Amino acid sequence: MLVIFKPSPKSIVKAYMASRVHKGKPIEEEENKKFFFEESVDSESLDYDSLYSQYKEEYGGLDFLEDDKLWEILEDEIFWATRFSSLDRYQLIFTVLAQIERKGTKSYLAQQSPEAKEMKDRVRRVTGEFRRAKQYIAFAEDVQNKVVTGKGSFEHKIVDLVLRHFAKRHPGYSVVVLDEEHAHICYKDEILIDSRKKFPERPGRRDASRYWTLFSDLRHLESRKDREYYGSAFPTNYWKWVSDGAQVYGTIPKTTLDDFAC
Repeated sequence: MLVIFKPSPKSIVKAYMASRVHKGKPIEEEENKKFFFEESVDSESLDYDSLYSQYKEEYGGLDFLEDDKLWEILEDEIFWATRFSSLDRYQLIFTVLAQIERKGTKSYLAQQSPEAKEMKDRVRRVTGEFRRAKQYIAFAEDVQNKVVTGKGSFEHKIVDLVLRHFAKRHPGYSVVVLDEEHAHICYKDEILIDSRKKFPERPGRRDASRYWTLFSDLRHLESRKDREYYGSAFPTNYWKWVSDGAQVYGTIPKTTLDDFAC
């Protein structure tokens, strides 16, 4: 059996439990991909209470699902680990969850395995890149079209977080970040993508107004959505990370193992 999950912490944890209960293989949901020759179940459709009851009866439960503070920490860790640009990012997360099942979350926080150390390192690298993007990207303003445009490229999958951060700093404006090939756009809280060649980069270009007017056409808007950043729910701390003045998760936790001592 295949257990389909979306790239959000809750979906991933449910997929892990479902894969254990149903002896299945967790696999990320992909747009327009269908599975015709294997039985599959969508983790999003599973009732959490029923699933956890079955899982707990067979495997004894997961400590972070029974402690709100532990869950908030691990939810953050999983979220940032999913943003690491590597094909094995989900494999590593599921490996860490299996270790937590056997030894508890404290073992992960203490980085007692090579996989735990690797995941913590990935979290630090992703949050570090996000922090630098918030500090150093400069923007040019197109007042007529209410657009701010900056330049930057990212190693990891954080462009939507960067766009939303600057959208909060420039209310009422569309935010654009240009890399070598693409224009990444936050337009009315929609994360869009376009070819950089098509984007009217210089303020004052005659075709700029027409470019932005086209986004009022819902079909045009739909065709520009960046599917990389759709279909996943955000963790509890999401807006804390993208708001002004908020520190990045990787730099702020003051929680130690002593906080969970019995």
